[in-house]
Amino acid sequence: MTDRSPLFCDTALAARIEAAETELIVATSRAALARTGTPGFVLPLAGGAAMFAGAGSPYTKVVGLGFGGVPTEAELDELEDAYAAHDAPVQIELSHLGDPELPAVLTARGYRLEGYENVLGRALDGDHATDSDIPAPRGVEVRISPEAELDAWIDVVAEASLHQDAEGLPWHDEFPRQALEDAERDSAAAGLVRYSAYRDGVLAGGAEFRVTGGIAQFAGAATAVAHRRHGIQTALLIARLVDARAAGCDVAVIVTQPGSTSQQNAQRRGFDLLYTRATLVGRPRGHASPAASRSDRGHDVTIALHPGPREQLRPLFELAEDSATQLDAYLDDGDVLVARIGEKLAGHLQLVATGRPDEVELKNMAVDESLQGNGIGRRLVRAAVALAGTRGARRMIVATAAADIGNLRFYQRVGFRMRAVDREAFVPATGYPEEIVIDGIVLRDRVWLDLDL
Repeated sequence: MTDRSPLFCDTALAARIEAAETELIVATSRAALARTGTPGFVLPLAGGAAMFAGAGSPYTKVVGLGFGGVPTEAELDELEDAYAAHDAPVQIELSHLGDPELPAVLTARGYRLEGYENVLGRALDGDHATDSDIPAPRGVEVRISPEAELDAWIDVVAEASLHQDAEGLPWHDEFPRQALEDAERDSAAAGLVRYSAYRDGVLAGGAEFRVTGGIAQFAGAATAVAHRRHGIQTALLIARLVDARAAGCDVAVIVTQPGSTSQQNAQRRGFDLLYTRATLVGRPRGHASPAASRSDRGHDVTIALHPGPREQLRPLFELAEDSATQLDAYLDDGDVLVARIGEKLAGHLQLVATGRPDEVELKNMAVDESLQGNGIGRRLVRAAVALAGTRGARRMIVATAAADIGNLRFYQRVGFRMRAVDREAFVPATGYPEEIVIDGIVLRDRVWLDLDL
């Protein structure tokens, strides 16, 4: 290996890596939920995401926080209620290069430090000798693992993961074999590339690989106990480095336990320690019901699917729809979530299909005018995101009037982004009264926004 300068990690690079990690855990969590039918959730949160992929799943955690602002107290209330509904602790993996305010906010809410992991990276910009020129250890062959080998690959990797090397700090979590096997199946379903290492013709270890945004993620590496100390991990690292370069990545990333043999192997192959993630855990807190949440003003709010006739909800629908003709056409479509405070109907949100299997439309949403400003709308959107995610949707779209500045502000604050404009959408020809004025602007055009789930 040629002389080189260590890879320096600033907050911009850390943000890229954490965004890639968030994409990875979101993808594997969705695969887990699709496989099991578990009523879990994948919720965007302050630039990161919170996942419940099942009790005991390695993907049930919060990742990517600290680079998209600090969650509000209301957002953290919602987060904790979502996990409490599954009687699960909130486990947050937090980079030490993220917003310095966030650890103080979390510890003030009772979160405890329970573990660490190191993130290491290697620049792939030509500073190193060509990895393909480095011979593999004698008797070791690495190749892409075919689909037909999946069961055998999982068997070796899961068994090896149960017997971690004693060096270094232990992992925060220990998972039973079945959970490890399920996690590997979910990562395969999420599109991670598997590598198999053979030693003298015997399947001896495996590893995973994923590329996103110029980041090559090295994951899932494990070697069977009988084949350790024979260069298996070195061979797997070299194979993935070669493929990362071929894929045009500028950085390769690997996560290890501090002081472990895996970290030592990575540093020998030119990886530098970039930053540490701390694992902070908050225990479940009491809640009124599986759907209960608390708004900013102290109201006890429950959100659930509406099972009965829609006509009783019509006054709420009419707050968001000026055309009786249009409302009659879609009132009974899709699913409707309702928010209640005690017995009082506080708000609603309607989700309908768009004709695309990976997309849903937020068709109509409103909050009782006397209760607006209490965070109920935000909670309805979060509940809708969770519901849509469990049904396989990857995108939510919504349309609102270009004249309605309040709605445009609200949807962008909860994560939607501008998508398109339909001119002359709100005119008599489409069932709307003549010249409606909102916020001093004549209602004519419709703005479409979307949110990646």
